[in-house]
Amino acid sequence: MSIPFKKPSPPLVIKVAKEKQALTRHFRKRLVPESESGKLLLASWNIANLGAQGRPDKALELIAHILKRFDLIAVQEVNEKFNTFLKVMNYLGSPFDYVMNDTAGNTERLVFIYRKSKVTTRNLFGEVALRKSEHPKRNVTVRYRDAGVEKTRKYKNVRFQPFDRNPFIGSFASGKFDLTLVNVHLYFGKFQNSRTEKDQLKYCRRVLEICALARWASRRTDPAKTYDQDIVLLGDMNVPRMEDAESTYKALTSYGAEPVRLLENLERTGGTNINDDRSYDQLAFVPGRIGKKVLDHGVFDFDNAVFKDRWNTICSEISANKKRITRFNGYVKYYLSDHRLIWVQLDVS
Repeated sequence: MSIPFKKPSPPLVIKVAKEKQALTRHFRKRLVPESESGKLLLASWNIANLGAQGRPDKALELIAHILKRFDLIAVQEVNEKFNTFLKVMNYLGSPFDYVMNDTAGNTERLVFIYRKSKVTTRNLFGEVALRKSEHPKRNVTVRYRDAGVEKTRKYKNVRFQPFDRNPFIGSFASGKFDLTLVNVHLYFGKFQNSRTEKDQLKYCRRVLEICALARWASRRTDPAKTYDQDIVLLGDMNVPRMEDAESTYKALTSYGAEPVRLLENLERTGGTNINDDRSYDQLAFVPGRIGKKVLDHGVFDFDNAVFKDRWNTICSEISANKKRITRFNGYVKYYLSDHRLIWVQLDVS
């Protein structure tokens, strides 16, 4: 089940109008475009424990303000008790609608939110559920430290286990373009620097989930068998770093998936997580015409815009910067999320 973040003390008194203004300024600072004709703003956001922890309505209003900037959003970590999510939809208002799946691992749902004036649903919705004959196996290299020494361990022929949370498939159209999105929150397990074989095999399971997803997408090339060849994989893939030495990233790209190059954004923001050190959230295209339609992309680090009054108070109370950040991030991840939103702008004219 979901493990909610601890409510920080003292609690935050959110000044909605002030925080919305700060977010809007930060959209401009990060050059996040506004919705416009002929262009689709596609985004993904893991809104941590949405419905599993007690966010006040004012926090939900800020979440909706961030979502409202975009036309089509894949959302992860919506709890099986989705009344909180419905409050977010209420703040988004009548211009938006949604489609969600049922619960799976960690009692989570996956959701697509879309702007009705820009996006329409098409006919394919479902989940990626592989037949046993389709389960891949793969050699996985695990890198870890033991007594301060860098080591590697290779596991041979690790076989895929069924997805903990089946990826959610949704087909949409916008402008003169249609596409199929695969919304994912892949298995995390353990960090690869775990020293025990038991924990390293949990990391291997994560690698195999990514491998299975990329392999599934790569096989959707036959138009006679595929509803839509323009496929986008997006969501929380639990890829710590976008580099070939990272086994999770190598699994994502090994079947030809083309991740949006977030690296220049990460140099500015530090990561897709608020700790500034990981690129867990990814957006990747199956090779084809869709990659040629990318106009712009980015990571929206809302945490560098909100709750400035609280940050100033923390700075006056704590002298060590690392402790300041840890304390402040406790507020950000409880009221908003520990993941940042990633986005791409597509030409759909």
